[in-house]
Amino acid sequence: MTTENATTPVTVDRAAYRKAMRKGLWGAFWLAALSVVEFFIAIVDEGESWVLWALLPFVLAKGWIILDVFMHIRALWREDH
Repeated sequence: MTTENATTPVTVDRAAYRKAMRKGLWGAFWLAALSVVEFFIAIVDEGESWVLWALLPFVLAKGWIILDVFMHIRALWREDH
């Protein structure tokens, strides 16, 4: 096992970095957009039971975005993991 010195330069794959940043920004955008839609659905009829069912697809979509984009859940099933 080797340890790297703090001053050892590290090469960065700029294309992979840009792709990861783009994916993260799109994930943040979709989370914000879904949150805005959720907000407007929630204020339509406060306390009505159908509102909870109307919000369920948005909650599930946001959960999947968080798991996939920010927690990299799909990487668990890849061969290189």
